[in-house]
Order: sequence, then C-alpha cells, then structure tokens
Amino acid sequence: MLSNLFHACMSHVLEPLKTAGEEGVPMTSGDGVIRRVHPVFAVFVGDYPEQVLVCCCKTGDCPKCILKQDEIGESDVPGPLHDLESILSALGKLDTSGPLAFAQACQEAGIKPVIRPFWQDLPYVNIYLSITPDILHQLYQGVMKHLIAWIKTIYGSAQLDARCRRLPPNHGVHLFTNGISKLYRVSGKEHADICRILPGLIFGIPLRNGFLSQRLTRAVRALLNFLYLAQYPMHTSATLALLRDTLKRFHDNKKIFVDLGVRSHLKLPKLHSLNHYVDSIELFGTTDNYDTQYSERLHIDFTKDAYRATNRKDEFPQMMLWLERKEKVQRHEAYIAWILGGRPSPKLTLLAAREGLSVPTGMSTTGSTQEESHFHIAKTPSVRAVSFSSLVADYGATYFRDTLARYIVSHRDPSLSRLEVERQSAKIYFRFSSVQVFHKIKFSIQDPSSPLDSSIPDVAHIKPASKDRRGQIAPGRFDTVLVHHGNHEHTPLIGAHNYQVAQLRAVFQIRKKDMAMLFPATTKQPDYLAYVEWFTPFGQMDPNIRLYHVSRSVRQGRRLASVIDVEKICRSCHLFPNFGPVVPHEWKSSNVLDLAPSFLVNPFVDRNSYMTIV
Repeated sequence: MLSNLFHACMSHVLEPLKTAGEEGVPMTSGDGVIRRVHPVFAVFVGDYPEQVLVCCCKTGDCPKCILKQDEIGESDVPGPLHDLESILSALGKLDTSGPLAFAQACQEAGIKPVIRPFWQDLPYVNIYLSITPDILHQLYQGVMKHLIAWIKTIYGSAQLDARCRRLPPNHGVHLFTNGISKLYRVSGKEHADICRILPGLIFGIPLRNGFLSQRLTRAVRALLNFLYLAQYPMHTSATLALLRDTLKRFHDNKKIFVDLGVRSHLKLPKLHSLNHYVDSIELFGTTDNYDTQYSERLHIDFTKDAYRATNRKDEFPQMMLWLERKEKVQRHEAYIAWILGGRPSPKLTLLAAREGLSVPTGMSTTGSTQEESHFHIAKTPSVRAVSFSSLVADYGATYFRDTLARYIVSHRDPSLSRLEVERQSAKIYFRFSSVQVFHKIKFSIQDPSSPLDSSIPDVAHIKPASKDRRGQIAPGRFDTVLVHHGNHEHTPLIGAHNYQVAQLRAVFQIRKKDMAMLFPATTKQPDYLAYVEWFTPFGQMDPNIRLYHVSRSVRQGRRLASVIDVEKICRSCHLFPNFGPVVPHEWKSSNVLDLAPSFLVNPFVDRNSYMTIV
C-alpha cells in the first residue's frame, strides 16, 4: 500500500519529464544562451530503505544488482544489474494478463508487485543504474557504524575509553574525554570524528582467546582507506584501482569478525553496496555529486536554524524573512569581497579559471594582488616580552639560547658546515633577553585532490600552563606539526619523506631594533621563528595498520631541538601514542607527548593529511 502510494505521488510530480525528455524544452544556460534541453531522470539519491522503495525490491536484497539477501557481502565483485527489459515486461502484465499473472511475473523478475512505478514510463531511464552511493548513510551511518560497534564488543569499553581520554589534542581531532562507549544517537559527524582516531584506539591491544590482531587491524585500515578514497573530489584510473584494491583487502581479512563471534555472517546490504562505488563514479562522477550529506546540511541551514530564530508562533513568515535577510547579508559580503579584490570582470575571472591564465594586477581571481602566505599569525603578540629563562621554564624550550645562536650563524652564511656553525655560534652575544611570543598559528592548507582552489583551515597551539579564573591550573598545550624539507616551490608537497614531525615549544619574533644587531643589512632578516623539538624521520611503517612509527630524536639523553622559520611549517600533525597492551595510568592528554616512548602518525585528520602522509 505504501509503495503504491509513493510511486503514484512521484508519477504525478515527474509527469512533465515525459514530454520534456522526449521533445525537449528551451532553457537559458548560465552563459545567457537559450538552448533546447532534454531533462531526464538520471540519479536517485537516498538511503537504503528509500532505494528499496524506489526499485521495488525486497528489504535485504541489493537494489542495483540481482544478488539476494543470502548472497550479498560474500565477495568484492558486484553482481549483474537487474534486467530492466524483463522487469518492464513483468510490469506490463497488469494491463494485458490481469492481477494474478502480474503478481507471478513480478515474483519471477525479483521485484514487488507495485502498480506503475514512477520510472516505468519515463524516457531514457534505467532506475537500477540511477541508484548511487551515499557516503553519509552507507559509510558513516552504515558500515563504519557497524565497525565501531564490533570494535566495542571485541575490546570492551574500558580500554577504548581510557585511550580516548589520553589522546593528544589537535585542531582537526575531536577528543572524546568521556569515551565513546556511552554515546547514543550518534550522528554522521560523530562517526567521522571517531573514524579519525580509530586506528590509535585499537593498535597494540591483544585479542582474546589467542587470536592475532593482524587481520583485524588490516580490515579496519582497509575500510578507513575506502572511506577516504571514496570521498576524493577528483578521481583517476589509479585512484579507482586503489578503491578496488582496498575493498579486496577488507574482504580478505573480514572473517576475523566471524571468528571472534561478533557476527555470524557479514551479509549486510550496506557493506555489499561498496562493490558498486567504482561503477557509479565512472558513470556519474565523484560521490560529492550525489551525497545526502549536503541535503542534510541544508536542512539544518534552511529549516532548523531558521526555526530557532523565530518565537515559535506563526513561524513560517518569520522563517522566510530570516532566510531572505541572511541571503542579502551574504550577497553584500560577496560584493565587499569583489570590491576588495579589485573589481575583477566576471568574464575575465571565468576565462582565467577555465584556461589557467594569469589575471592582470588589480583584477586577480583570488581577491588579492599580493602573494598570500600559507600561515597567519596575529599582528599583536600573545605576550610582548618573554625572557629566555621563562622560555626554558614555562615553555620547555630548554636549549633556546644555543639553538637561536646556531640559527643566526647559519642564516648569515648557509654554506657553513655543522662544525663551523657550532664554533661561530659560541661567539654570538645577545644584547637582549626577551622576545615576543605568539600562542597560535593558523594555516590555510591547499587540498591536493581538489580541482578548485579550495583550502582547509588548520591551527597549531603553543601555550604554557596557566591558571584559570577559579585559580585552577590549566595544562599547557604544545602541538606537533609537519615541517617541510627544502623549498616549497621546488620540493613535492605530497609524500611523507618530504616532511619531519616536530613539537612546537615557542613561536616568537625578535624585535626590529634587536634584529639589526644580529643580521647585517645585506642579509634578509627573518620574520617569525619557532623553537621545535624533533621526532625521528619517517621510516618504518607498521605492516598491518600501515602507519608510520616515530619517536623523540635524542642524542646523549637530550632531545634534539632547533630554531626554524615558521614558513617551513606546513600544518599541524596528530600523533597516536603507542599505549601498549594496557594504558599507563599516569598518562594524560596533556602529558602523553612527553611520557610516551613512541608514536604512530595519524593520517586521518583530513583529506590533505591523508594524501600527504603516504
């Protein structure tokens, strides 16, 4: 009854597409030219129950291919699509052979006996091709939701929650200070936040009954790889091959969940739907073209937020007025940005973006006539004068004076050897004893996989311990970052071997009057500097979880440290402590970077991090 009602309503809504799709209708294109357009029903975006409803399939079966409930989830190979001609023939039995023959023909075709589905008479439509992947419901609220539940069952809540509470902070990582075991009604965003830290939660915990953890970590890593690869905004044959390969690796190791007793089978429709991702991407483009995350987001922006702005009485006129005013504010902001950008011509900016051409000064497509830096620091320092002794005691910059002297010598003459730098740095005399210190760096990270000039915001914090309003001590925070080797313009930005992990201890600036005493007029004076403590270079990768191992760089029991230019820092970096079988009780989120002996580099903070640390 519900299926017939749904399809009857949809048939009424899409009735104009029948004539328009066959004969065409004149439409004005974005360039102002009127063209004859043939609109057709191409893609249906929805969750699994909606897909089953649209395709007239039975719950548990695949809405795209002929595999039934007892066949799905066994392989990484998609089954043949439903035969549209035989299904249309079965649906036509209603008019020619009567209800009983119609019901029998539908059963043989593998569909429900729905009277006149809305897509039956639409031109050029194959509904089984039109069913597309859905990142939100199939991955985050589907496969990843199942995976997280299985991991909770396998390892128990105590160990997982203890590790959650002891992860170091990072701008792109949500810290579940109360753990993840007591979460309920978990949203897609929260599942995404859990996926970012999932490898660090399971690494090193032994399985019960003597099972080895290799297969489990491989299966988890394979699903996380699939999750991130499937969301690329641009694909090549190589990335689609990676997508197929990572799904195969999951199926090679998935039996561990059955062996551990978490599942009796893995015949899950949403798990099987992953088999169709590559074909859909090749046919309809990347998954951001048909992801329900965007419509869900607009539901919040246009409905929930608008309703909250009302007094809950006669809300519809108030909501419309609120949305109208919001649009006017956005248009005004866009106009101001256009004015500040030099009033570029729309045709010129479109041509430059399409052909990759340069735009004359004053008509820049980026809105600025000057080269923008990838980082931003406040004009006013967080602390105007921090003494060298305070940098050592409060910030942990133990060798600040010595490292600054080495930096000055090497900056004056980059050709000096390490031994010559050491000799001449001993002669450096500082006529000042304090510097200006900054507690935050903001980064604008370019997305290497996006065809557009898009950026990802990132922040690194460098703040010593302090007292809050209640007189309680708030622990300090010294984030870890990725430092790029060499010149940004000539060294590739993708690849872990081009970077090294370091912990920020201080970001500072030498006053201009003091700068003149240290650097001759012929030498380019540095701007923002950072005192960092180094971790070991990227080298060994764990063969199962496939994450890089790093640890503190130490020489004769002392941490290796340097003063570097802030422009060499590319972004923040998140580390998973190597907790071992049992989490040490004295470890906390605020001190784990100092107490843990080794770490794993987390590539799942965002897409840029995932593509960079490979």
